[in-house]
Amino acid sequence: MEQLETNINKELQMTAQYLAQSLIPDPGAVPRVNNIDIHGMTIPLNGVAGGDLVTYVDFQDRYDLEARIARALARGEEAKAQMLQRLKRKGGIMVADVSGHEFTDAIRALLLHQVFHACALYEMDQNGNITTRLFEQVNTRFFKSRTLRRLAADLDSTSFITLIYGEISHTGRFRFVSAGHPPPLVFSRAYNRFVEISPNRLVSYPPLGLQLTEDHPDAKLFKRVLGYKKKYTTNDLNLMGQGDVLLLYTDGLIDTFSSYTIERLERSVALSKDGSAKDICEAIIADRKAASEQSDDLSLVVIKYR
Repeated sequence: MEQLETNINKELQMTAQYLAQSLIPDPGAVPRVNNIDIHGMTIPLNGVAGGDLVTYVDFQDRYDLEARIARALARGEEAKAQMLQRLKRKGGIMVADVSGHEFTDAIRALLLHQVFHACALYEMDQNGNITTRLFEQVNTRFFKSRTLRRLAADLDSTSFITLIYGEISHTGRFRFVSAGHPPPLVFSRAYNRFVEISPNRLVSYPPLGLQLTEDHPDAKLFKRVLGYKKKYTTNDLNLMGQGDVLLLYTDGLIDTFSSYTIERLERSVALSKDGSAKDICEAIIADRKAASEQSDDLSLVVIKYR
């Protein structure tokens, strides 16, 4: 019996390590966009694998854009060809936070990763870019899935995912959709502080998996416990000037129960702003660790306009 428990524990540890390795993006996956420097980190609370997810879309590396453009033009789909052409100067970044931080939540994060990229491929084939329809589909799947709810570490808790997905262009424009996720922060090099962003440029929707869209054809098949949501729309930030920094993160960075505040984060960015995105990211993480003990999975993506 003791040997059996040892073997089971060993298998569980190997599974957790596999999950952790699967959720960490390859170095080459980070989008290469002119004028833009990107670096991200994820630190699971348990030290192995948790519910946070960071994934990237390097459009030129992941898709043969030239072949897709040629096919679209041959079919007379000029608008689609133009969409694909613009992707040469963009990169996609997704940061998600699955409720919970256990190994089973890492499985849900891995499933989100696979669903997202499968839907992204479909979007590229149909539209020549990623649209909000992708997130409508993912939200519906996670809402309907009993399997995903059973994977939640706490079966009595509501299973949901907060998410932000955005595309950064070579001009510093960031267009994104948010589902219950902490809003991005923009640090101005000129003013040496975070800039205030108008609320109408930070429209957010309920986390994934909580509500169906109000006009979904299957809405009547499910109990209206939390009501229905509006269709996703995108936000645009055009605030990035040379040397400015955009931060995407999960709530493990700014935890209401810790002493790490927005003001301290701002000082950390101010002190490291002359460095690369990697330098800034590492400086923030080091400062966060020095401030207080970590109480949740923590993810951070730094985007610097050069």
